[in-house]
Amino acid sequence: MALLDMPARLWTFARKIEELLAVQIKTEKALEAVAHRLRAIEDRMTHLEAIQGQIVVEARSAASAAATTVAGAVISDVVTRVTRMEIRAEDAARRCPCRAS
Repeated sequence: MALLDMPARLWTFARKIEELLAVQIKTEKALEAVAHRLRAIEDRMTHLEAIQGQIVVEARSAASAAATTVAGAVISDVVTRVTRMEIRAEDAARRCPCRAS
């Protein structure tokens, strides 16, 4: 009975090895799919980081332009007011009876 049982055991062992190889192949394919998706995510993250850097640069540029515009408007307003005050001071000085000429 032991001699007849040997081929059956070998057959069972061979089937187990076949099943293990099938599982290994499926596992390798699954790992390749996961690796592919991870590479795609990594590429997307790199792209998003580059875009983020560009957005920061553009935001700084916009803030600088806005600050320059505001400063220019304030300076223009100050110059206008100082000029008006000088004109009023000159007019007042011309109209002043206490002016010695």
